Amino acid sequence: MKDLIDKINSTFLKRTEDLSIQKALWTDLAKQFRPEINQYRTARPSTLIARETGDMGLAVLWIVESMLIRPILKDLSLAANITENISRILSSVDTASICALANSESAAHPVIYRVDNSGIILSGEKKFITAGENADLIIVTCRKPGEDKVSGVALVERETLPVNSLIDLKLNIFRSVSHAKLSFADFRADREIIPEIDPSALRRSLKKWGIIERALIMESFISFLIYTGRLFASKDIIIAQSEELLNFQDLQTESVNKQLDEALYGKIIETKNADAAGVFSIIGRFKEKFSEHIERFSDEEKIKLSDISLFDNLKG
Repeated sequence: MKDLIDKINSTFLKRTEDLSIQKALWTDLAKQFRPEINQYRTARPSTLIARETGDMGLAVLWIVESMLIRPILKDLSLAANITENISRILSSVDTASICALANSESAAHPVIYRVDNSGIILSGEKKFITAGENADLIIVTCRKPGEDKVSGVALVERETLPVNSLIDLKLNIFRSVSHAKLSFADFRADREIIPEIDPSALRRSLKKWGIIERALIMESFISFLIYTGRLFASKDIIIAQSEELLNFQDLQTESVNKQLDEALYGKIIETKNADAAGVFSIIGRFKEKFSEHIERFSDEEKIKLSDISLFDNLKG
């Protein structure tokens, strides 16, 4: 474990610029902490990474791969009509695969698919895709012309995408993992990349695992604030928050575990997250102190601490 933590820390700056190093480190992480939803209930890798290294980008990548992508793919395998080609695509996803969900989009440019005699044609744009440029497989939510809601998913293998269709967003957050937008302009593909599935079942799956993803990001972010508190203290910048954060961490972990049980065994997720207002109050103190003492931090520390403004950036 120590060797992995050291590698996460020692490669951080390089990973903000080099996609190949990002992918290689994911392989190391996935070998040690398999991206499986049922395996971790007390000490999740995402909280460990955030607390010990301050690398929120990598923590979020683990969450996306374990608690969003693979559960959605499992739901598809159980609920959809699986053709030979879809079976091949699903079976190609192994422990070290990086997969991406392309779901976020504007109302003005949703991804539409049309069917003709040659296959399907995809048009539209996805705004925010975690690790999109490193993904082996991209799950693209889509709909037919005239539909108001998502009604299908296209399982697009990265190697089949048109040149320049993925564009790096150059975000100021999550810098150790690239994020991209995806733009389709009449992209032709095989009809079989869109499995036949009840649209309502697909939407339930997307909503359910999206709730779990957000809960886990909050859990990891609280761990990141614990890391930040230690880093501040090492520079004699003191914020009275240690006990508050530990309490929030315990409450959020308890909430996440209950939500996971509801997602796996129930029909709806009813458990709420820990008090977000209390967490945001602490964030405000960190942001104020960081602004006051920014000259005390190295360039690498400044990049990591930019994630203090995570929720401001996501709202923007």
